[in-house]
Amino acid sequence: MPKTNFSGIVFNKELDALEYGDIVDFFIDVKEESTRLEFKGFSAQHGNFNNNFEGVIRGICAFLNSEGGVLIWGAPEGIPGGNNNKVFQGALSPLSTLKEKDWLINKISDSITPLPIGIDVGILQDNGNVVYVFEVQQSPYSPHQYKNTYYARLDGQTKPAPHYLIEALFKKIKYPNIEGFIKPELITNNGDSYLLDLSVILFNFSQLQNEENVSFRLLSTNGRFVNADDPEFSYRYNMNGHQLIFNNFAPVLHYGAAHTHVERIAFNLAELEAIGYEVALMLSFGGKRSPAKTSRYTLNLWDIDWEHPEEPNYLLTFIEENKLLIDRQIEIGATRETVLQQTLKR
Repeated sequence: MPKTNFSGIVFNKELDALEYGDIVDFFIDVKEESTRLEFKGFSAQHGNFNNNFEGVIRGICAFLNSEGGVLIWGAPEGIPGGNNNKVFQGALSPLSTLKEKDWLINKISDSITPLPIGIDVGILQDNGNVVYVFEVQQSPYSPHQYKNTYYARLDGQTKPAPHYLIEALFKKIKYPNIEGFIKPELITNNGDSYLLDLSVILFNFSQLQNEENVSFRLLSTNGRFVNADDPEFSYRYNMNGHQLIFNNFAPVLHYGAAHTHVERIAFNLAELEAIGYEVALMLSFGGKRSPAKTSRYTLNLWDIDWEHPEEPNYLLTFIEENKLLIDRQIEIGATRETVLQQTLKR
């Protein structure tokens, strides 16, 4: 398995070339965690060095079981963001305890089973303040556990790994990591309706592993796709034009290359007024080998800035992206029995 230069990707610097000021500069702008980035501040609320270090080890265990990544210990304290996730910006919360690299690696190795490899750490200092930057490679020997629990990076957070993921790791089942997004492009008004132009963008973020037969569905319960009335494209739509089904959207999806499709949705003004101008969109997608995922969005079409109709991202009031469909079903309480009952009506 080739080694990934996560530090180069995140900081444009090798891990051993990082300096304390690089981390200060990194958090000048707002940052969010992801499947490959985790931020931990040193907080007295979580006890002493050893108590805080337990959270670091959990995060490292999760990276080993997922796709690897970078964990910054001494990052700013997270504050609630607009999308139910924390954001990180400003002053660091560094440590005052300095540990040697060998001590850290040995402590991590003794705590995680089976014995992990592919962990490196940069120790950055400034006038008694210390920040630790851990670079973790995806493990060929997963699944790993810490204190009898398997962890993974799910929805940009370290969480106990669900059973299906542990089973896949034991069986060494590999699948491409497909991620899907919606990007509002333009909002206009034709007198009867607001017209929203948006892009559906799918990425493959798995190196050296292409995905095939990638498809997606886009559901807009409050708006209707304009192309549903075009005989040339109407076969792609159902639910009276409220759902787009794009089969074989990307016959092959290569690493890092975005595949984009543009759609226009019409929202009737009278209907918008009745629902308080709040609309919802749900994107579901997957491929031949990748598990299905969903991205959900809510937009408020009341406060439209008609002076600047381009890229109306500010209309987004809720974003939940790239959640595995199985996790979504568990979240809403869907079971085999409820799905069959809803489908078969018996």
